[in-house]
Amino acid sequence: MEIAKKSSVAPVEPEEIDIKELFRTVGRYKWSILFITLIFLVGASVYAYFAPNVYKATTTMKISTEMAKNAGGDFMSAALGGGNVNLDDEFALMKSRFLAQKALDDLDIGTRYFTIEHYKKKELYKDSPFVISAEFIDPVFYGHEIQLLPVDQSHFRLYTKPTLKEKIYYKIYKYFNLPVQPLIDYDQIHEYGKKISTPWFVINIQKVYDLKDQVYSFSIVPNKNMYGFIQGGIDAAPISNFGSIVEVSFQDTVPMRAKDIVEAIVNAYNEEKIRLKTESANRTLNFIDSQLKAIHQTLKKSASKLQSFKATHVVMDIGAKAGTTTAKLSELEAKVYEINTQINILDNLLNYIKSNKDIKGLDVSSAQLVGPVISNLIVKLQEAASLRSTLLVDFTELHPDVIKVTEQINRLKSMLIESIKSTLNGLKIRKSSLIKLINESKAALRALPKEEQQLAQLTRDFMVNEKIYSFLLQKRAETAIVEASKVSEIQILDPALVPGSPIKPKRSQIVLIGLLIGLVLGLLQAFVRKLLDNSIKSVEDIEKLTSLPVYGVVPDIKSKKMKSAYLESLRVIRTNLEFLGIGNKSKVVTVTSSIPQEGKTTTTVELSKIIAKSGKRVIVLDLDMRRSKLHELLKMPNKEGMSTLLAGKVGLKEAIQHSREENLDVITSGPMPPNPSELLMSDAFKRVIATLRNEYDYVMLDSPPIGLVADAMIVMRMSDINLIVLRANYSKKDFLKNINRFVEEHELKAGIVLNGVKTEARSGAYGFGYGYNYGYSNNYYS
Repeated sequence: MEIAKKSSVAPVEPEEIDIKELFRTVGRYKWSILFITLIFLVGASVYAYFAPNVYKATTTMKISTEMAKNAGGDFMSAALGGGNVNLDDEFALMKSRFLAQKALDDLDIGTRYFTIEHYKKKELYKDSPFVISAEFIDPVFYGHEIQLLPVDQSHFRLYTKPTLKEKIYYKIYKYFNLPVQPLIDYDQIHEYGKKISTPWFVINIQKVYDLKDQVYSFSIVPNKNMYGFIQGGIDAAPISNFGSIVEVSFQDTVPMRAKDIVEAIVNAYNEEKIRLKTESANRTLNFIDSQLKAIHQTLKKSASKLQSFKATHVVMDIGAKAGTTTAKLSELEAKVYEINTQINILDNLLNYIKSNKDIKGLDVSSAQLVGPVISNLIVKLQEAASLRSTLLVDFTELHPDVIKVTEQINRLKSMLIESIKSTLNGLKIRKSSLIKLINESKAALRALPKEEQQLAQLTRDFMVNEKIYSFLLQKRAETAIVEASKVSEIQILDPALVPGSPIKPKRSQIVLIGLLIGLVLGLLQAFVRKLLDNSIKSVEDIEKLTSLPVYGVVPDIKSKKMKSAYLESLRVIRTNLEFLGIGNKSKVVTVTSSIPQEGKTTTTVELSKIIAKSGKRVIVLDLDMRRSKLHELLKMPNKEGMSTLLAGKVGLKEAIQHSREENLDVITSGPMPPNPSELLMSDAFKRVIATLRNEYDYVMLDSPPIGLVADAMIVMRMSDINLIVLRANYSKKDFLKNINRFVEEHELKAGIVLNGVKTEARSGAYGFGYGYNYGYSNNYYS
């Protein structure tokens, strides 16, 4: 096959996705991928082990229909007995600081105790071998962890050291002359049951039972300040969108404490609702009692006057008609009195609402006497105002929940005013009708004799006062029943239990995610390194950048086992050189490289030995006169050589040295001349090559690297073939682009030898016995 002709050097277009290249990249960087994956796997495992368990205690309860209606939605329809259930306001109350502080009355969670178990911190809730009573805690010490180490049965060591973070902050503040609290550093031996006084705390530690562990610790925060801890874990949500059953839950690292906090929140919520209900009933009772006291005095006076009149006058029976008229008149006047009371109450309510923004002063007790609609609206208005005050403890007036409640209050006020006006108009119309009937009855009584008129008047006054008194007694009895029957408006369906298993962390998922993240990052760094790595790795890299033939792939020698593969790869190159289409003439072969350290000299020497062993007469010329190494490899003297030969100081026969290998002669570089390029361009060099062609089968030229000096260009033009040695993982891809241009411009005959290939880089696509461009393959390691 003809190879002397100029070869096309246009690079081969790569495929869009090279699956083999992906796998080769993974194989090339497998150890770094494995290392990164292992690091993340170990990190995720450590995190999963030390991450504290989080438990969730829950309770479900049913809120009464009336209470659910009062929770929100259309207030007017709720007052009339309709409306949708909306529990958002109740949930806001359950998660408020106000309710958390009430729940803390039944809890003791400010002092926390810890120990170390299996290298993990474990909190001892209601199970600490010692208890702490604190007389004084400096606010700067709130939550600061103190270590307790048992010394003997009666003594313990108490110490605390500033953390690294605290030390850094302290130095920064000191450096900028900013106010900063002094570092807390304490270490003393104390006795159980004795008061411990320090600048930061005054406490007493009592031993409950023997301390088994080596190290304990504790932190103290005033119990009333733990509302933030409760707010951070409490949650409330409806079971369904349109139901009145809700779930209250709390997440904590201690299962028993989670249960206690849920119960305390539910109890505080229930007590608050009962308190509001009781307070309303008590105010109503006080109002009715005051009215009863006044009407009782009036009734006593009416009875006394009637009794005195009957004792001093003898009055005949006024007749059935007079009796009926008197009874009717008494009933009508009692109704007018009741209406007047209601009108006065409504007028006062209306004036108060119009003249006051704060509606907390509204007295629902008096409103009970004017009907359920208005009294229910007032109750809802006060509950909405109370909720707004509660929300303002935690939020500003611009918070969505506060804005929503404010809009509800304004809407409720408008509805209440309209309801009062409508009721007033109705009462006034009814009063006018009653007064008309009263005047008619009075006119009928005037027709009676004077004494009978007087008796009828006294009887009527007594009956009116008696009816009013009976009415108030009835209202008081109804209110007393309500107050006495104050029961919870919520029904606990599923009480809170101590959770048995944690809801998080999901340790298996954490480990799996760590493994996946490590694998992804490992692969990512591999491909990033591949993109950033501009060195040639394999034959595939060469094929993507040039179409110059690859004459051989030389493995990196790591052991004696690789020696045979190395020699076999050189035999493949020798065989490929034999197929050069130049007839039976001897061959001039130039071996060069892109830069030093790519192995061109070693390749030249070893390839020459292989060719010589095949019976061919070979001579090697060291033309790299600036960095000569050939004589060192062959252990030959370098006093005479190419430099002295071309300078005319010695003859050709004096310059040629015989090596230890049969059929292999060498001309070393000789002393380094000042003008190597001029010597190679001389006619003497051409005559030397022509002479050696006639005497040897192969003339091997060890040329300087073509990427550094111009000497190689002179030599390569005289060669039958130019072998460019590239070293895997060392030579740069950019140089192949220069080779393409260089070969194209100078019409050179060139081929590639890839040297130093790692055995791991070998794949089934090629081997160290692969002959490129010659239609056959000898894969010795498949």
